[in-house]
Amino acid sequence: MLSSATYSRSASTADSSRGLSSANSMGMSSRGFVLFVGGKKHGFQAQFKHHTGRQRGIVTQSALLGGLMEKAAALNAERLARKEGDKLLGSQKPVEELKGFPVHVLETKAKQAGLLLEQSGVLCLRGALASETCDELLGFINQESDQAKQAVLGGSEVFGERFGGVNCRGLEEPFGRRQDMFLSVEDPMVTRALIEAIGNLAPLLEATVTREGMLHEISCLVADPGSPRQCIHADTIYLPCPQYPVPMAPLYTFFFAVQDVEDGMGHTTFLPQTHTERAHELWNTTPGQKETFVASSAAVISSLKKGDVAIFDSRLLHCGGANTSDKRRVLFYFTASSAQRWPLSDGLHGSNSVRKEDLWQWRLCDFGM
Repeated sequence: MLSSATYSRSASTADSSRGLSSANSMGMSSRGFVLFVGGKKHGFQAQFKHHTGRQRGIVTQSALLGGLMEKAAALNAERLARKEGDKLLGSQKPVEELKGFPVHVLETKAKQAGLLLEQSGVLCLRGALASETCDELLGFINQESDQAKQAVLGGSEVFGERFGGVNCRGLEEPFGRRQDMFLSVEDPMVTRALIEAIGNLAPLLEATVTREGMLHEISCLVADPGSPRQCIHADTIYLPCPQYPVPMAPLYTFFFAVQDVEDGMGHTTFLPQTHTERAHELWNTTPGQKETFVASSAAVISSLKKGDVAIFDSRLLHCGGANTSDKRRVLFYFTASSAQRWPLSDGLHGSNSVRKEDLWQWRLCDFGM
């Protein structure tokens, strides 16, 4: 059974625009009615017009109620995330560091690397992007973040066209302390980074999604100091499932560190081998059974250095750690699959962190592979 507490990187508990809740909630936001469902962000905004008298009062009361509900859901999710990190993960099995392999091993062992990724659901490769590229990309993303926020605040762009909802993003409105910011292929820096990354990973990509594989996401994750720990989640559901009996090839997400991710900046924790149908059945149970499942699962943390990439099956359970440092953590990422489209309408429960003009427009072969 699907749970609205389970799915997604964009399972926001305090998303003031569009999104879903990782705290099993439905709420009203100050920007309109938001429907929270399991999966990637899927909501809508009611466009309230300003009226006089009772109608204006109704909107104000709804907005106030929605704000309180969202805050309560966010606090509940953050408590759950802390419990998972402090009491469940590592309680039965030690949390280990995700082992990394130099990217040049793909020249001779791409098939073995692909098999490891298929079996465990996660793989780390060292040196997938050059240091100079990372420095330029970090500067670009920081500048783009400032500009995108100003555009949204100024009303020239809509939040949901530049940002996705994020699991446990923080309570600060309207962006929180953790953002999923979509990147445009039209930007030369993004194109250069994709060409370099795809070129360096080409043997693995050919073995897993082929050169005709489709890019489903092109984005970045920004975690500012003070961003809370995330709840454990999967970015997509397992298909086929009873509710949606349609097949779907795996989607693989590639998290590139554009700086050294130091302890305290929020390492990503992965639960290997939880991308399977059986794991999702165990995950989508009662809270008590779910806690038992988490406590008994193996876990690894990705201590990434500049240029490293953590690759994972989008169905794999994972979470970002709290950023307790004084530094911003930035990850550049894309998601690719041999499947050309997500099979459910409107991207339901899928990977949707992409600019609308880039959605299902780019194959790996378009970047020199």
